[in-house]
Amino acid sequence: MTNLPAQHAAARTEPFAFRCAACSRCCHHKIIQTNPYEIAQLAALKGVTARAFRERWTEGGAGTALARTEADVCVFLGEQGCTVHPARPLVCRLYPLGRRRAGDGTEHWLQLDPHPLSGGTFGGDGTIADYVEAQQAQPFIAAADAYAEWVNAARDVLGQLPDGDAGGAAVFELLDLDAAIAAHCAQAGVAEPGEPAKRLDMHIALLYAELNKLNQQE
Repeated sequence: MTNLPAQHAAARTEPFAFRCAACSRCCHHKIIQTNPYEIAQLAALKGVTARAFRERWTEGGAGTALARTEADVCVFLGEQGCTVHPARPLVCRLYPLGRRRAGDGTEHWLQLDPHPLSGGTFGGDGTIADYVEAQQAQPFIAAADAYAEWVNAARDVLGQLPDGDAGGAAVFELLDLDAAIAAHCAQAGVAEPGEPAKRLDMHIALLYAELNKLNQQE
């Protein structure tokens, strides 16, 4: 398992186990939040660009939550269950756990109340760490934390821009992970990284670089 900060490792020793019965009730009446890393993973699974995925399968084309049907069901719920399960977002991987990350970097976990007719069962024969590992959630947690930190930094920078400044628009154009990396690598004449973790690192670096440019223009 990836090495974790001490406070994360300690928080994950709490007993927890949940066995999903694939009843799909958790796919109803939920806002399934997404970030650029998750959009990129889902787009790759669907064989489309991140932009095309965002426009077709997220709420309002914004890329911040998966679209839902008129019945308030995740657009990716099929007759046999989740149709994008290998690339499912973090909130789906962790359910029925909720995670909060405090300003000092410590994480806190809470057990959510599942649907009253959920077929899943709780147990005490594991830990939160076991569940996170079984759900292959750590790369998605790392992405969520990285973007959250950047968003906080972006708020500070963008809030200081004069009204009408186009810099903010340039920043948000970069939120398309695949497009941002492709453009950067083409300009630099280097090959795009293939591993999701390296692509995430490059994307975050590009986002911070854009904020630094805006800072220097003030």
